[in-house]
Amino acid sequence: MMPIIERYFREAHLDYDIYQTSGHQDAITAARKAAEEGFNIVVAAGGDGTVNEVLNGIVGSGAALAAIHGGKGNDFAVSVDMPKEAEAVCRVLEKAEIKMIDLGKVLGRHFINSVGVGFDATVAMRVNRGVRPLNGVSAYIYAVFETLLTYRPVEMEIELGDGTRLKQRPMLVAVGIGRTYGGGMMILPEAIQDDGLLDICVFDQMSNLALAYHFPKVYSGKHVELKEAVLYRSTEIALRLSKQCPLHMEGEILFGNQMHFTIEPKAMPVVVGSMF
Repeated sequence: MMPIIERYFREAHLDYDIYQTSGHQDAITAARKAAEEGFNIVVAAGGDGTVNEVLNGIVGSGAALAAIHGGKGNDFAVSVDMPKEAEAVCRVLEKAEIKMIDLGKVLGRHFINSVGVGFDATVAMRVNRGVRPLNGVSAYIYAVFETLLTYRPVEMEIELGDGTRLKQRPMLVAVGIGRTYGGGMMILPEAIQDDGLLDICVFDQMSNLALAYHFPKVYSGKHVELKEAVLYRSTEIALRLSKQCPLHMEGEILFGNQMHFTIEPKAMPVVVGSMF
């Protein structure tokens, strides 16, 4: 795809530069440098992990974020209707229609789509390590069933912005601005990218057999019909865990036992496709 995009930009006489990342978090530094050099759009050509790194490099700079499909998970690119075909991508980038969407933050790092704590974060760690010879959705599904064999929920105290407090051992807590993660899992089917609110799904503990049976429902959002899945909306949410646990943020894995999620309404300019 990149040779086609480069040729298109060159023939259209657009000012551009291409940078090949060399390792984990390299995209943060490269994106920050691009913004400082005056580029008004910084494109993440990769999966959601690359998007998150580029985001954290350009937050507050005024540069807009764009995403090209190219990794294990492309949930953010899908959420802003970025096409997959190279020529169509070029037209979208050249037109550069900008939409301001909400920006989340937790553990000192920004996110623009979704975060998961608990079972799904453990699954994401397994996927990041590699599930050969699988990739994409098939790797995620395999990791789900592998994780079922050993995962044990931890106790959490959950506090929402309106003062609501919960104490339970949920399978997972998902917090997001976008609707999907994990390559199309509709974990937060009612999420709106620019409403100034975090969407939250607290999925209570259930047996491994029941979870295995109901798991496919997450791809259509039907899991919210289960009594174990409760949705909330809030400007913030605090989690206090009984022990240090993984958190997956758009493909990136962080760890903590005290997590305070906040939102900045319409704080991030992003390049969007035709659906907007």
